[in-house]
Amino acid sequence: MEEARGARARAALDTIPPDDAEFVESGLELVSDGVHTRSSLIKGKPYKVSAVCVGTGTVSLVIGEREPQSIACDGVSVSRRVQNAPEELPIEITAASGSSGMIAWQITAVPS
Repeated sequence: MEEARGARARAALDTIPPDDAEFVESGLELVSDGVHTRSSLIKGKPYKVSAVCVGTGTVSLVIGEREPQSIACDGVSVSRRVQNAPEELPIEITAASGSSGMIAWQITAVPS
């Protein structure tokens, strides 16, 4: 079941191949494990962080110092733009109580 959810989550993102110049980083995690990463970026450049959850319940997405954004585990991707990136961008995705499934996430550079 989790393998199918993972495939759905990856498919829901506008995935960019790793060899594309805009690709920075991506991942696929169990909702129960969450995402806890610090991505190295080029300071001052714009980026897009996209995430999707497939399963049940909700997860909370926190990018850097921004307010948390709730994401339903309904297979619909959300994106947030980071206009003036720091050298290291923390990204935290944590599950609400009772949530399960898979989370796919991706960081891409925004052409300027």
